[in-house]
Amino acid sequence: MSQSLKIATILPYKENYTFQKAQAAAIWVCDFFKYSKFKNTNFIFGNTKGNDYLTKNYINISINNLKSKFSSSTNEYCKNFIKKTKNDNFDIIEIHNRPLVFNYLKKEIDSKYILYFHNDPLSMNGSKSINERLKLLDELDKIIFVSKWVQNRFFEKLDDKLINKTEVVYPSIHKEKKIFKKEKK
Repeated sequence: MSQSLKIATILPYKENYTFQKAQAAAIWVCDFFKYSKFKNTNFIFGNTKGNDYLTKNYINISINNLKSKFSSSTNEYCKNFIKKTKNDNFDIIEIHNRPLVFNYLKKEIDSKYILYFHNDPLSMNGSKSINERLKLLDELDKIIFVSKWVQNRFFEKLDDKLINKTEVVYPSIHKEKKIFKKEKK
């Protein structure tokens, strides 16, 4: 793979990407980004209040109707993402924890898609039913799970032979160097 891959990483619109209020998926994305060889061509998108972003490559997607009962926040988020990136041609679009965002964007943007599951897929719209999960397996280029448990939940009542387009990637672990001070005797 070339180091010039252009990647869009899309966080759930409810996921905060600030130092003060970062949540699990945001921290996972930030940790992986720090060690990525694609740092210069990877852009992270989300909907965050505040501006102390975890990384400099973050681009905020505003949503006006976040708590509206009459319009879909997911649809607005996707439409605003498309407007903001209409002149960008991403080689890969990574979507975290939102199968419905994939279903929306796939119709509008031609790209390779990777879907990351951080939580139970059977509790998310777009991956609750067997047919929804089979469709995701068919249409996505890759599905990544943050644990074996999450992967097993996705494959509940599905044929394990379909597992070849999936992978488990655990949250990154960065070993801190320990500095020991000699004790005075």
